[in-house]
Amino acid sequence: MADEQQLMEMCSATGEEERLQGLKGLGRYGIERFLPQLYRALGDESWRVRKEATELFLALPRAGELAGDIIELLHSQDNAGLRNTAVDILVRLGHCAVPRLLEELSCPDHDVRKFILDIFGAVRAEEAMPGMLAALADSDSNVRAAAAENLGRMQLPEAVPALLEAMADADLMLRFTILEALAQIGGEVSVEELLPYHEEKLLRQALFDCLGHVGNGDALPVLIEGLTDSMRNVREAACLAIQRIALRHPEMVQRVMTRQRETGFIDSLGELLASRRVDVRRGAVHLLGWIGHAETAERLLPLLRDEDLSREAAAALISIGSESACSLTGLWPGADAQTRACLAYILGEARCRDCEDLLLAALQDPSADLQQAAAHALGLVGGERSPRALAECLSKCDQQVADTLVQSLSQLAARFPEQVLAAIGHLLEAEAEAVRAQAVSVLGALADDRVDALIGMALKDVAAAVRAAAVRACDGRTGERQRQALLIALTDEESEVRRLAVEVIGAGEGEEVVEALQLAMQDEDMWVRAAAVRSLARQSPEIAVVLLDRALSDKVGLVVIAALETLGELDPDAACSRLLAILEHPDEEVVNAALKQLACSGRSDWVAERGEALLNHGNWEVRLTASRTLAELAPETALRLMEKRLLVEEEDLVRQQFSELIDALRAAQG
Repeated sequence: MADEQQLMEMCSATGEEERLQGLKGLGRYGIERFLPQLYRALGDESWRVRKEATELFLALPRAGELAGDIIELLHSQDNAGLRNTAVDILVRLGHCAVPRLLEELSCPDHDVRKFILDIFGAVRAEEAMPGMLAALADSDSNVRAAAAENLGRMQLPEAVPALLEAMADADLMLRFTILEALAQIGGEVSVEELLPYHEEKLLRQALFDCLGHVGNGDALPVLIEGLTDSMRNVREAACLAIQRIALRHPEMVQRVMTRQRETGFIDSLGELLASRRVDVRRGAVHLLGWIGHAETAERLLPLLRDEDLSREAAAALISIGSESACSLTGLWPGADAQTRACLAYILGEARCRDCEDLLLAALQDPSADLQQAAAHALGLVGGERSPRALAECLSKCDQQVADTLVQSLSQLAARFPEQVLAAIGHLLEAEAEAVRAQAVSVLGALADDRVDALIGMALKDVAAAVRAAAVRACDGRTGERQRQALLIALTDEESEVRRLAVEVIGAGEGEEVVEALQLAMQDEDMWVRAAAVRSLARQSPEIAVVLLDRALSDKVGLVVIAALETLGELDPDAACSRLLAILEHPDEEVVNAALKQLACSGRSDWVAERGEALLNHGNWEVRLTASRTLAELAPETALRLMEKRLLVEEEDLVRQQFSELIDALRAAQG
């Protein structure tokens, strides 16, 4: 190892690597004894040496006391690297350097004054605010700008009055900076003090940006005027500013925008829809929506196909339709089928109840998209005539449209139950089983007692899809007829019907429900048995736990896993003993599931006895899961066992995870 003298000589060598190693060597001896060499290294031409010197300095126990030495380095005009390193150190020293920096803020070097202000901003030194406010009147323009910039960076509301006062005598650059600072600080300010600067064209964009953050309703007239400014960047700034004010004063902005209906004004907003900035285009869409009449709707309609603007355009058109349906229906005659589909959807969402005739006609259009949109809208705004039209369409439409028709008929069932029941009656006997199933699905939305008999008949249909729909329609019905029908469905020849019956029955509670679930747990289909097991979570724990214990011996792992998870929901303490027993299960998926639940339990009293066997399990996936579980529950034991297993582990993926976990556990131990 080199002696101290050799290391000091290395610090002055011509080679970068030699200087770096010399500095590191002095660090091992105690760098505080070699401050001259350390300070020289802070200005080294090599960034690697400067970085090493920085870390060595900051590691000094009395680094804060030496802040004055570092501040002196800011005066090194001929070494930019040294200055930048000094700034970095002072920022990292934080508030302990602030008192000395405040003393230096009055030094004659304007570059140093600027550096100090930047440091204050970086560390958010609120105690330096008086000095920073005074710097707004500094003789140097860069210092004044730095004071304003960093006051904004610190977001100090107390600085706002001084910033506004400084605007009066400021040059253009400083005014830009002050406006940006006010925007960063946020909070509403006296708009009257800012509006006079609207006359300065070069300042207008920055002013509008600022007004967006700090303005209120008083700023709207100037901003609205700015939307027709001759300069595009100013128009864009005005648009975004109005958007921001709308976040704070939505009703006020919408009220003002509703009055802006001049064609020239709308044209200017329309031009913003072609902006390269997505946020500007979105802002223009919102403003057009608030203006809200036929001309703006026409401009917004094509944007429904724009990937970036479709959501905003739809919301704007819905807003327009809510206020004036005729603004949208007037666009219908000249629109193609795809555009009409968009319009139909919007008319529904806007709850335009006067457009039922238009939507009923659209149901007859050959376009599936238009049919679907019209059906959706009629579910929201349709009247007494709509159920029959929707039902007629149901018997001859595509599947994608049929689902929407069923949903809309179900929605109308609450308002027009008689009409809906009458409309779908003949469909219950349709030749196509899909149509019968769809009609039965609608029955589920009707509360009429007459429906019970119809659902009961559907449960006897020759088609499994119809019987399944009938089971779903029973959900939420508590009548004796439905109960008996569901019990019969538990013996249906189709397993999917039986599974659905289990889920509907299992949503209830009581002795009869438990008996039905107990029967289903003996079903030949594993999905039916699993559904029955999971439904036990809603039953009495005392009874359910007994049945779940039986399910743990099921021959199919899926059912066992369902039983374990359900048991964990009902009785976590009881589940733990079962989980430990199940670790011997021959199905690796069951063992993995048990391990994951044990990890969630937080219990580690089993690890010492069972951990090694699990890490030596014959299935590599189990070994992976076991390693994660053991590392989480018992780190020290896991480390010892994994180190031992790693010596003989042959599976690459397992070896990789073991190595990563071992490294992490060692690091945690220090």
